[in-house]
Amino acid sequence: MRNLTDIELQTIKGTIVRKEISSAEILMEVYDHYVSHLQEFGEDDFDDQLEELDEKFTYGYCHALQAKFNKDIRKEIGVLQWKVVKKNLCLSRILYVLGFIMIAFYLGSNVKNEKEGAIMMVAPLLILTVFHIYFLFKSSRRIKKMKESMSQASSLQSSLFYPFSERMYLPVIMAYSIVWFADLMFDVQVLSNIAPQIAATFSILLFIYVISLMEVWKIKSKTSLI
Repeated sequence: MRNLTDIELQTIKGTIVRKEISSAEILMEVYDHYVSHLQEFGEDDFDDQLEELDEKFTYGYCHALQAKFNKDIRKEIGVLQWKVVKKNLCLSRILYVLGFIMIAFYLGSNVKNEKEGAIMMVAPLLILTVFHIYFLFKSSRRIKKMKESMSQASSLQSSLFYPFSERMYLPVIMAYSIVWFADLMFDVQVLSNIAPQIAATFSILLFIYVISLMEVWKIKSKTSLI
């Protein structure tokens, strides 16, 4: 096994970039495969072996890999988040949840007006928003380094970015949709009519959702570009 020269590495990068791969994970997988394969051959065989690799990793083949990965990763995130939630449903964690419910009803019984109930429901959404901004910042920094290294177009993005991002703003959209729909269709002011205990329980459930999502991000960030 030999170390490839800078010119050879740039040639590999240029070849892969022309395939217009938009998934950062697939791009790195293809690049690593090219490098590890070509390291097994001498400089005289470089061009022939590179051509053989291009015959296998065609534009269509790379985009088929990318489509399959994007499809599988959405399922993987959902399964992983559910595993995180189930892991926390052991006896000791259930006692914590029961304790949270008792706290929710205690807080709800001390809510004096509509404004306090609204703040209680908005608090976890604000935490989710801050987490989303941090997630965007970390992901963009990682992708920026790869773009600079590969001289790749701006379309490059982690395959986990959109499915993970969707799970962040989904509860926000649902919360606002419920309030908007109830007000529009039934002329019901949700926040002024909702029971304080329900508002507190909703807040705690959303906190659990946010914490589980953060745990998933912590796990996936070790092996992916988010």
